[in-house]
Amino acid sequence: MPNTPVQATGEAMPEKATDKAVATAMRNLENHIRELMHMADLAAEDLDTVLGPNSRISSPDDNSVTYRLTKREDDRLGFLVNNVASRCYLLNKAFEAAWEGKEPA
Repeated sequence: MPNTPVQATGEAMPEKATDKAVATAMRNLENHIRELMHMADLAAEDLDTVLGPNSRISSPDDNSVTYRLTKREDDRLGFLVNNVASRCYLLNKAFEAAWEGKEPA
């Protein structure tokens, strides 16, 4: 006879989200996902522009690349990359909440 645990009388069953609740919560992630995609596109486009051939500085060492950036370009790239990282973190938290059928905090 298999050794299966039996729930004690009065013991609370863990609450499990219904498939409908999970599906609704997942659908509510659409804006988070689209905003992340938009910011990632902006970051990629800016990276290609700012770190293009015009900003490369010739280097005698073939193992390294040096770029010349303005302060504004450096700040913008930093903002874009950190914004994408922050949105990824928040999307992950929202996904985990949705997986449990909860709304993101």
